[in-house]
Amino acid sequence: MDNFNTFIEKQFKISIIFLFLGLFFGILYSINLLGVFIDSTTLNPVNIRILHISLMLYGFVPLMLSYLPFLLINKEVGSIKDGLFYLNLYTIFWYIFLIFMISCLLFGNTRGLAFYDFPYELNFILAFAGLFYIIALYKYIKQYKVKPTWVKVSLYIVTLAPFTLLILMNPTIGQVESTISGPHGDNTLGMSFALIPIYYLIIKLLNKEEFKARWNIFWMIPLAFYILSVLHRSFIGSLSYNQEWFFQYLTLLYIPLLYRWYKDSNIDKYPKLALLISILAFLFVDIEGNILFIPELRWVFHRNDLVVAHAHVAMGIGVFFMVIAMFVQYIKQLQKINFYILYLFGLLGIFIVLSISGFIQAGMINGSTQNLWVARTIFGIFTFLSLIAFVNFKFNFTTMEKYNLFGVLNDGFGGVFLILLASFLYPILDFSFEGKYEYIVFAFVSITGLIHFLAFKYKEYELILTKLTVLIRVFISSVFFALYMSHTLGVVALVISLFDISMVIFYLLTLYKKEQLCKN
Repeated sequence: MDNFNTFIEKQFKISIIFLFLGLFFGILYSINLLGVFIDSTTLNPVNIRILHISLMLYGFVPLMLSYLPFLLINKEVGSIKDGLFYLNLYTIFWYIFLIFMISCLLFGNTRGLAFYDFPYELNFILAFAGLFYIIALYKYIKQYKVKPTWVKVSLYIVTLAPFTLLILMNPTIGQVESTISGPHGDNTLGMSFALIPIYYLIIKLLNKEEFKARWNIFWMIPLAFYILSVLHRSFIGSLSYNQEWFFQYLTLLYIPLLYRWYKDSNIDKYPKLALLISILAFLFVDIEGNILFIPELRWVFHRNDLVVAHAHVAMGIGVFFMVIAMFVQYIKQLQKINFYILYLFGLLGIFIVLSISGFIQAGMINGSTQNLWVARTIFGIFTFLSLIAFVNFKFNFTTMEKYNLFGVLNDGFGGVFLILLASFLYPILDFSFEGKYEYIVFAFVSITGLIHFLAFKYKEYELILTKLTVLIRVFISSVFFALYMSHTLGVVALVISLFDISMVIFYLLTLYKKEQLCKN
């Protein structure tokens, strides 16, 4: 049990880094829309926009939602060490996918799609991660003497998921390209329905006693018609607008269903608050989406800022607070009302200004979208700052910790800074820049900063990891010095060499000396 709790808390805090990144790139894109650009190969507006969207869709939120079956099984029958091992492998490969995705999108490797714009080949990493997820789930459910229906359904779905992913995302035979245009009200029905069993499992997880779901007819009817729509598209042909409109309006049946489930639940204060926020956001988006499906309105607002505002509520509030409700009991920072207030202030602010901007773009009211985009950037910053609640600040450091912290700030953040801005800064400084091998060097610099971070965070490994950074700096310094002396590289190589050897000298004359004196 303790191992499971520790695992959940650890992965929540690691994965929230990708949420930080997603919000960061969202703010940058918002600034770009104000006319502020940096002539950087990696930080161009197209890359930034798709990075923001992709990190929101594939980062923190979906990874945390995928833990839901394990949270519930842990509640009902407990955790299992063997299963936790495979769940950890699944998580690691998801992180690997995210890192590959960020690198590909930074360098412009896109497919030209609205929401799945990274290279198709990366889906194989996700599918491979899914195999470990299946193994982990199988290990966990073996603890049941009699498997509940939801467990059996979950196992069937996740078993098919990796293969379905590779088919749906395939650029030749997949459905991604074919579902990015047109109204597709039946797809909205399907996507909305996908959240209903998640709500059910979350309530089942959070409820103090066994939860009995009522009014199930309100999800059975939409499911039946969604299956009919898929069969119609597959074997008969495209649906008419009125047919899709009918399927779209079936989502309204989820309103009484979620009302009934929420009223029947018996949940503690903070998770119930988070669940209420999520449900209200879902129902608002449901009603607004049905209004926007009216043809006279749809073609006026299609692809303008009102739709963007709609998406922010759906994902940034509705789905995000699903995750918050799931993890309140594990993460103490989620039990503070200040986080909820600041985060919602930012997101609702973004929604309001983008909605007004949408009406201006549709010609329904007069005004300046430029001023509203400024406000959106400011509200985005508030949203970003709300996540500082998950950062633990420390102000008293030993000399070794200061050394490693400096390494994190210089090498870790410095390497990322150069990846993002070197193509802009090097020409200004009159340095040559090919935009090839340099990025490999910058990535290596970032990894050195990561080793410093591990030394800073894990006291038991502090000494050995710090020595590792010293060895790396000696070799790197010598190679860059040799390349400078042979006139292969310019003055930048000399600067890097001098900096690294200076760090080595500082370590030897201060930290290493103190270490040896302590031994003697």
